[in-house]
Amino acid sequence: MNNSKSILNNLLYILFFFIIFIIYLPIIVMIIFSFNSSKYQIMPFRDFTTEWYYRVINDTQYLEGLTNSLVVSFTVSLLATILAFFCAYSLVNSNFRGKSILNLFFLTPLVVPLILIGISLRFYLSAQGYEPSLYLVTIGQSIFVMPLAILNLSNRMSQIPKNLEEAAWSLGSSRIRSMFEIILPSCKFSLIATFILTFTFAFDEFIIAYFLNNFSITLPIKIWTSLVTGFDPAINAVGTLVFLTSLTLGLTAQLLFMKK
Repeated sequence: MNNSKSILNNLLYILFFFIIFIIYLPIIVMIIFSFNSSKYQIMPFRDFTTEWYYRVINDTQYLEGLTNSLVVSFTVSLLATILAFFCAYSLVNSNFRGKSILNLFFLTPLVVPLILIGISLRFYLSAQGYEPSLYLVTIGQSIFVMPLAILNLSNRMSQIPKNLEEAAWSLGSSRIRSMFEIILPSCKFSLIATFILTFTFAFDEFIIAYFLNNFSITLPIKIWTSLVTGFDPAINAVGTLVFLTSLTLGLTAQLLFMKK
């Protein structure tokens, strides 16, 4: 019995690492070719070079896209984290009929295809007279990442003992004061992690930015247009930098989530 269980565990481990390898294989190939001096994605590997990274750094369009993406992502993550804090506090500390349905409603954008969100927002906002711009991209991406922020902060707030606030209330503290002096410090690591995580999602997001933008480009849109108009080896360098940045931010967020 133990031998069969051990064999099953080993097979599951092998399957797990095989799936991980398949998922990350294209990324590994991209990273390797980002240092290849050849302009074509073919083997054998030619001379080692960092030319494509220098080209990205000196390309004004990539820098413009990066700047726009950073501004939009920072605004989105800040807005989503602040609003999600108050929404999560309300959901955790209130009891009313239909609360579970409301929780599901908040999580709906996570399961709705992004293309539907992008198209619907484009039609609705255009019908209201708004022109596609980075401002609309900020609104659309905030709607997209808000459920994730609410979910993360709700999980943390549900772990905070309720008697801490009740003790503060009995000593004359208002709900607002207790929220900012008890709940907010207790959630500081989760708030930072939520900010980082939503920033990562907004920075990498393409579909909503594509539908709600017009002439201003973000980094994902620049990468897409470069691929459509013709393959540029610098794409490998951009993809490598974006992947490493997103991976670092994601791991940082997970480490912060594990802190109490």
